[in-house]
Parts: sequence; structure tokens; C-alpha cells
Amino acid sequence: MAEFISSFITGFQNVIAEDLPKRISGCKILNVYDGLIHYRFDGDSRLIAKIPYFNNNFFVLKIMKGKGLNFPSLVGNVCSEKKYFLINKGTFRVRFNNENQFAKVDKNISKRAEEWVLRNSRLSLDRLSPVTEIWYAIRREGFAYCGQLISKREFTEKNLNKGELRPEIAYLLNSYAEIKKDDVLCDPFSGYGSIPAQASQNFKFAHFYSSDIDKSKIDLIKSKCCGNDQRFSINQCDAFELNEIQDSSVNTVITDPPWGFFEDIGDITEFYNKMFVSFKRILKDDGRMVILSARIENFEEAAEKNRVEIISKFSTLVNGKKATVYKARFL
Repeated sequence: MAEFISSFITGFQNVIAEDLPKRISGCKILNVYDGLIHYRFDGDSRLIAKIPYFNNNFFVLKIMKGKGLNFPSLVGNVCSEKKYFLINKGTFRVRFNNENQFAKVDKNISKRAEEWVLRNSRLSLDRLSPVTEIWYAIRREGFAYCGQLISKREFTEKNLNKGELRPEIAYLLNSYAEIKKDDVLCDPFSGYGSIPAQASQNFKFAHFYSSDIDKSKIDLIKSKCCGNDQRFSINQCDAFELNEIQDSSVNTVITDPPWGFFEDIGDITEFYNKMFVSFKRILKDDGRMVILSARIENFEEAAEKNRVEIISKFSTLVNGKKATVYKARFL
């Protein structure tokens, strides 16, 4: 069975370890690291490129483990064997990556790596704009690999509006919420609609209340993603009121509230206090919340005041800023 390595945004490794086998049947996870997953899969490799949270995807050529890993020994081990390349036509270049940073190596090492590919494939060398790349990568966990880059995400922050949540993070927040087909969901701070859009495209649920105080955002959500999905109620309303939602009717709130960095929301702790009062009214007794926040101290202070139990949490990076993902419930 073929082996693959895929990279993803930091912090979400446990969520992805649960989600990936659901996305591609027959996948067997071998190891999970922060920002990287190593797995076996014998199906159509093109399915891997469709996974919404993967960045770079590699067909594994060689794995090494242990202390003191270095590029000369990794290249030496790889070049001592014949290998099959998943992409075997077009052009290539060789790259070296040490702890997520591209690295320079001795010219003799890189030349040996290039000549090995030329001998074992029908690929030709192009160091500027190749069709594929052969990576030699060393991780701090005592793990190194040589892999052929088979696909990568082209999406960047330049495609986003200011303050818009990246789609892969929105997907992973939905996955972290463990959505069930009978669930009623709510995102009271929908903004540009990343969370409801990913829910609409990838998850089964009974109903989704999507709202924002900004009418232009509501019009955008309706036009770009969820307007024709009958499972959605999309309304302009204040997240502190949510008048269209009945008491104790929502299973899970999944949301990315304003952080107060790009907009004036007043005292952030008081903002969270009001938010929790609103959420408590609409949530069922066993309801949960999945919330993304960069204001950790303020969030946890408000959670304690409002008798919110933090079930689990982990750190991540959102557009270069440190943030925390919380799963919580009311006591």
C-alpha cells in the first residue's frame, strides 16, 4: 500500500486524525505530528488533493527515524535504492527542508539527489518552475522523509477579505464539533460565511442558524454559499439577542466571534459575558460550543464567570496570530 504525507495548519492534528479516515475510505494513519500526518492509502491519489485542510501532499519515497538525522545520510539512503515516482513525466526540482524552513545543502549532495531522480524516472530537471518537486525534509521529532510533491494548495490570505476565516479552519471547526445528522447548529457571528459554507458543503445536519449584525455580510452569505440550502435560516440579527431562535433548541454553536483587533467592540470580557448569556438561552441542556478566540485571558475569565466548562482546547495560528480553539459547555 502506498504511503503519503500531508501538511496542515498547526494544532489540528487530533481533529484531522479523526476526520481523515471518514474522508477517504481505506486510509490507515501511521503517525501524526503537529502540522503533518503520515498515512497509507491504496486508492486514487487524486482524492487526497480534495481534502479541504491539506496544504502540501507528498508520495513517500523514504522514511527515516532516529536522533542526529541529516541530509547527507538521508540522500545516501534514498539514492541507494530504485524508486517508483507517482508523477513520472514532466519536470522536477529537489528541495531540502529542515524544521519547516527551506535549507541550503552542499552542491554535491543536491547534485547526487538530482542525478538519482534522472536515472530512475522520465522526469527532466527544471530548478525554476517544475511540474513536481522531490523534498528531503527533517522534523524535530526525530522523523525525516523523502517525498514527491503530488499536489499543493494554491489558496492564500490574498484571496480573503480582512478578518475572513480561512476555509480549512472553518472546516476543521465543524469537524471538531462532531456534527450529527439530527443536530441544529448556530453561527451567530457568521461574517463572510466561512463556517456555514463549509458545513453546507461537507456535513450532514438538520438545521443551521447563520446570522450576523451586518446586513451586507448576510447578503453575501446568501449569494455565495447557502442561499439555496433549505437547511439554513440566514438572518441579520444581534448575536446577543438571536430572537429568531427558540430557547433550548440548538445542539451546537460553532463560531468565530470578533477579536476586537479589526473592529471596535468595547470591553472584550464584557462582550464575551453577553455572548455566553445569549448562547445559554438557545442551547439545549447538553448543548456544546466550539469557539475560536485570540483573546485567551478574556475568554477564559468570562467562561469562569458564566459557569462554562472548557471540555478541551488547543492552540493554532490564524493569519499569523496565535489563537485557541475551545470546546465548551455550560455547567
